[in-house]
Amino acid sequence: MSSLKYVVPFKELELSTVIKARDASVQALKDAIKSRGKNPDAYVVRDILPKTDLGLANEEWKITYTTAYSWQTVISQTMPEDKFIVLYGVQLNSPVPKTLAIKFYKDVNPVEVIEVENLFTYQEPIGFFSPLVWSESETIRVDFYGNATGDDYIVLRGFVAELKRKTIA
Repeated sequence: MSSLKYVVPFKELELSTVIKARDASVQALKDAIKSRGKNPDAYVVRDILPKTDLGLANEEWKITYTTAYSWQTVISQTMPEDKFIVLYGVQLNSPVPKTLAIKFYKDVNPVEVIEVENLFTYQEPIGFFSPLVWSESETIRVDFYGNATGDDYIVLRGFVAELKRKTIA
């Protein structure tokens, strides 16, 4: 899964491959920390939280489309010092999903666009892609493209690395 430019459905992967994808995401965080001249052992890695880490309204993976068939910026914030984020997957929790595609930016540059509509046909609409990492002081922006107005429950799978004792010990 080292250079996926598309979403691979969970059902098309062996469990060992999913575990390797998660491990590769954690390693990508550690590499980002090292690249800033910092010690990864000083950091704790935890699941990403929608409000705490990405600025959504609540600790719930819910977005609201105000316009159909157009890109809508849902996440846009600069990573604070000593905080690193990696995203590696997506999960569609709505009974009738609205999200068709997701575009990721690092600062002002688009780094990836993934189409998630292909996940609609699976009983477990979960997909994985190559890890995308944002380091301290970089701006993460995520745009979503939906086919209707209203709420959609879409989870971005990922991890956060932050200094120990910041959120958890």
